[in-house]
Amino acid sequence: MKLLIYNIIGWLAVSASANVIADSKSDLSISGEVNAGLINNSALSVDEIDNVSDESDSGNEIGITLNAQWLPNEKFKLGTGYSYQQQNYNKFSQFDLALHQVNVDTSYQLNTGEIGVRLDVATASLTTKTFLDFQQATMYYGLFIQPQTYVRTSFKIKNKSFAELTDRDAEALAVSADIFHFTNNANTMLMVGFNIERETAINEAFTFKGLGFGTKVSHKFTLFGLGSQIGLDWRYQVKDYMSIENFEAESQDESERDENRQVITATWSVNILDDLAIKTELESGDYGSDQDSLTYKQNVASVGISYKW
Repeated sequence: MKLLIYNIIGWLAVSASANVIADSKSDLSISGEVNAGLINNSALSVDEIDNVSDESDSGNEIGITLNAQWLPNEKFKLGTGYSYQQQNYNKFSQFDLALHQVNVDTSYQLNTGEIGVRLDVATASLTTKTFLDFQQATMYYGLFIQPQTYVRTSFKIKNKSFAELTDRDAEALAVSADIFHFTNNANTMLMVGFNIERETAINEAFTFKGLGFGTKVSHKFTLFGLGSQIGLDWRYQVKDYMSIENFEAESQDESERDENRQVITATWSVNILDDLAIKTELESGDYGSDQDSLTYKQNVASVGISYKW
C-alpha cells in the first residue's frame, strides 16, 4: 500500500507539470496563518498509543500554516500546504505533542462536478521524539446537487507506522460522504456526514471496523462592528475490534477493546483587525471502551490569537 501512495505522489507531480506547460497564464497564490494561545486539558492522553492519564494540566500551544494554490487553467487546480502544531504543558512534559503535516491536493473541474486526489503525510512526536508516521491518499468527487447544497464523497487509503509499538503498524481503507448546505448568503453552513473504515494491523488485536457520524453548524455575523464566527461540531465513532481467543490472557481486558467516542466542540472567533482574530474553543469528549483504562472523560479549553495573510 505504501507503493500505491508513492505512485500517487508521482502522478500528482506529472499532472501538475503537464497542465502548467499547457497554459502559460497560470495563477499562483500563497497564504498563511500563525497562532499562539493557552490550553487547559482535564485528562491528558495520547490515544494512538493508549497513553491515558487522569491528570490535568495547562500550558501553551503555537502553530503555523502555509498554503499555496496554483491554477494552471480554468479547470485544473493544484494546492499544497504545510502545518506545524506544538502543545507544551507546564507539569507533565511527557505529553508535549508536536505535529508536522504536509499535503498536496490536485483537482479537475468536470461538467458535472469536481474530481480530485489528495495526499497527506504527518509525523507526530512526544517530547521531541517521533512516535508515529502517517500517510493518507484520498480520491474524492464533489458536486452541487442544488445551488446551496454540495455533496462530497471520498475513498481513502491509509498507512501508519510506529517507532516503537511496531505491532500496531497498520493499513486502512475508508469511504465517506458529506453534505454541506449553505444559507443566509453562505454565512450559515450545516454539514452532516458519515464514514466507514477497515484497519488491519500487524497484531490482529488492533484490527478493527469503524463507523462514524458527524454534524457541524457554523455562522458568520457582525458583533459590535467586528466580524465573528461561531461553530458547533458533534462527532460519534465506534470501533469494533477483532475478537481473538486469548487463552493466556490474564484478564478480559487483554483480549477485548471495542471502543466508542462522542466529542462535542464549540468555537468562537472575533476579528479584532482584518487579519487578526481572537479564537476560543471548548471541547468535551466521552471516550468509552471495554478496557477500563481507556474509558475516560476529557474537557479541553483553549484561547488564543491568530494572524492570517
